[in-house]
Amino acid sequence: QAEARAKFARSSPRSPAAAAAAMAPRPDDELVGPLGRYGRSRSCRVIGPADLATAEALLGDPFSAAVLCAVPLRIGVGGGASGSGSPGRLLHLPLEDALAVLEADLLEALQAAQHYALDEACVPNEFLLELLEAAVSNVGNRDGWDEMMCRRIADTWRTRDPTNIWLDDKLLQVGRAAELCGGEELHLPIFGHAAYGDAPALAALHADVRVRVGRGEGLVVKPRHGANSRHVFLWPPKGDRPASAAAAEVEAATEGGREEAVLESVKRALKGWDDSWDRECWQLSQVPRGVVVQPLYAIAVSACESGGPRSRAAPLELKVQVLFGEVVGGTLNTHPADLWVTRRGDVQVWNQEDLLARGHTRCRKIDKCYGKHIPAAALQTLVRVLQAHWPLIRGTSERLTRGAQLDELRVDWLLGDDRWGPRIGELTYMGAGSRMSPPLSRRLSRAYAAAHLSRLGRLAVVQADCAEEVLAATGSSLWPVGVLDRARQGHGRGQFAEAPPGAP
Repeated sequence: QAEARAKFARSSPRSPAAAAAAMAPRPDDELVGPLGRYGRSRSCRVIGPADLATAEALLGDPFSAAVLCAVPLRIGVGGGASGSGSPGRLLHLPLEDALAVLEADLLEALQAAQHYALDEACVPNEFLLELLEAAVSNVGNRDGWDEMMCRRIADTWRTRDPTNIWLDDKLLQVGRAAELCGGEELHLPIFGHAAYGDAPALAALHADVRVRVGRGEGLVVKPRHGANSRHVFLWPPKGDRPASAAAAEVEAATEGGREEAVLESVKRALKGWDDSWDRECWQLSQVPRGVVVQPLYAIAVSACESGGPRSRAAPLELKVQVLFGEVVGGTLNTHPADLWVTRRGDVQVWNQEDLLARGHTRCRKIDKCYGKHIPAAALQTLVRVLQAHWPLIRGTSERLTRGAQLDELRVDWLLGDDRWGPRIGELTYMGAGSRMSPPLSRRLSRAYAAAHLSRLGRLAVVQADCAEEVLAATGSSLWPVGVLDRARQGHGRGQFAEAPPGAP
C-alpha cells in the first residue's frame, strides 16, 4: 500500500508536502478480520470543478480537477485486492466488506482510465455526458448499470457508428478476438457457417452437420445475427435429451430423428428473428443474417425439475466484466445473485438477506430456468477452474479490451469442459446488467461514469477521511450512501415500450 501511494505521489502534480504525506504509512492501513488481513475502506468522494475550493479546505490537500489525488487503499482478504495468494477461494464476507473489495477493484479501473488509449467510437458525446453526470449526481435512482447500458443502446440508433459492428457478429468476433491476442484461438471453434441466401454454403453446412450428428458429436446451432439466447439450439450427443427447450421443441415437431431435427434448427437459426433484437444496439441490426455451428460445451447446470417447460440445461458460464482494460469481477449466467468473482479470482458467496435489504429482487424467470441456487457440483467446478486458469481468464479479457481500445467489455467464459478448457462463448459490448444485484449495479455504473468524466477532465476523484463533512459540503459521493444504496432498481429495458428511436 505504501509503495502504491509512493508511485502515485511521484507521478501526480502535488506539492512536496502533500507528496510526503501521501507516501507516509498510516496506522489504519491494515486491520485483522475474521478471514485475514484487509485494508480499511477509506471514503472516496466525487468532487466537481465548482467544489474544489471547498474540498481543498476540508481535506487540507491541493489537487487538480483532472487527476486522481490519491490511490485509495487496496482492500482484499489475505493480501489485498491486488495482493498475493491463489485465486479460487470461497469468501463469505459481510456485505459491507465485500462491497469495499468491489469498490477497490473498480478504483483500479478508474485510475487506469486516466491514460487509457480509447477508440474514438467509445468517447462519449454530449448526450452520453449528461447520462454519465447523472449517474454520479446522487439525485434520484439513475445510477444502475442496466439503465446506463439501455441509454447507450438508444444512442447508437442516433449515431449509427459502424466501427464496432464486429462485436455483435457471432462469426466475425471469433477471428477478430484471435487477431487481437496474437492468433490464439479463444472461442470455441466454428465447425461451419452460412449466410442467408448462400445456397452452396448452406448445402456444405448441411453435409457437415449430417456427418457430425452421425458421429454422435454434440453441437450448438445459433444465429450469427442474434442476441439474448434466442433461436439457440443445444444438441448433446445422439441419444441424449436435447439440452435446451428450443431444441426439444424442434425435435418433437420433426420426423426423421435427431439428424433432421438438427438440420431444422439450422434453418430456424438462419431465418430467425426476435422482437427483443429491435431493442438492442443499432450495430446488431447491421450484422448479416446467418447461422453458426460450434461444438457443444460440457453441461454443468441441469434443467430445473420444478421449472416446467422453461427449465433448461446450460454450461457453466462466467460473465467477466472489464472496464478500461481492467477486470473488475464477474457473475454466473445461470445464478447471478448467488456469487461474485472478484478481480483477483476469489468467489464471494452472497447472503441473500443482505442483498434483499439493498434492493435486490429475485428474477423468477431465471429461477425457473436453472433453479434458485447453483448446484454444489457446479460451484466446485467454478472454484477448481479459477484456481487453475484465473490468470488466463483475467489476462485474456484485459488484453482483448485494451487491444480493441474499448471502454467496457463483457467476456463470457465457458468453464469446466476437460476437452476444450476455458473458452470464450461470446463477447458483449453494451451488455445489459439486469441480472446484476443493485449494490453491484450502482457501483459499476458510477465507476464507469466517473472514469469517463475524470478522463475528460470534467471530474476529480479524491480520497477523504472526513466523509460526512465532504458529503455535506459538496453533495458528491462516488459510491451510493444511505437510501441511494437501498432502493430497488427496475429493468432498464422496461423504459422502452417500443424500439429505441430510429429502430425498425
